[in-house]
Amino acid sequence: MKRFSCTASWIRRGEVALWVIGFSFLGWAVAANLMSRIYQARQERAFSLSVQERGPVTTAEVSPLALATTPELDPLVLGRIEIPRLGVKAIVREGDDDTTLAVAVGHISGTARPGERGNMALAGHRDSFFRPLRDIRRRDTIRIVTLKRSYEYVVDSTEVVGPEDTGVLAPTSKAVLTLVTCYPFEYVGHAPKRFVVRASLVAPIATAAGGREAPPANGARGLGERARR
Repeated sequence: MKRFSCTASWIRRGEVALWVIGFSFLGWAVAANLMSRIYQARQERAFSLSVQERGPVTTAEVSPLALATTPELDPLVLGRIEIPRLGVKAIVREGDDDTTLAVAVGHISGTARPGERGNMALAGHRDSFFRPLRDIRRRDTIRIVTLKRSYEYVVDSTEVVGPEDTGVLAPTSKAVLTLVTCYPFEYVGHAPKRFVVRASLVAPIATAAGGREAPPANGARGLGERARR
């Protein structure tokens, strides 16, 4: 009887430990999601106001209260990505480290910037900003909005590659946009593949200083550490 009592006690302790671990993971997920939502809301507000100040709407037309309560725009923010048909609208931040991808879509360093001739690559998690990519189609419109102007891309293709396939990040002679996220979308844990969307710029290409067309951007590192979720 005593042996049975000890076994039951250990089982109860194990159950309690599992509950604690489960709630800890749940709490972490909720906190991460909340942090992402707060960052996106604050930066979207700051970005939108900054765009207005540079457009037809002047600072004088914006209420003093709005100016006083608007957070500062993160200097690493490049702009906003929009995919109208899928309802995607998210702030894009420079970098593809874990901190950036936890709160925004990340611009992969070493690739072209918005509107430049070359391959601009963005990474995002499949369980947050880039989850809708599972339903993307050819000819879908992707818009990149910056403080200076908007650039419109049209989806050409999608493919699934391995995490070490750096070819999708290679420089190109034309202005293209590459979106990268993990695959399969429903995979539990670190997904083994990468889902890649390739789109072409349909608006005029931005020019470098002096009026000449900007040169293609250099390539970037592999996909293994990007958008792991």
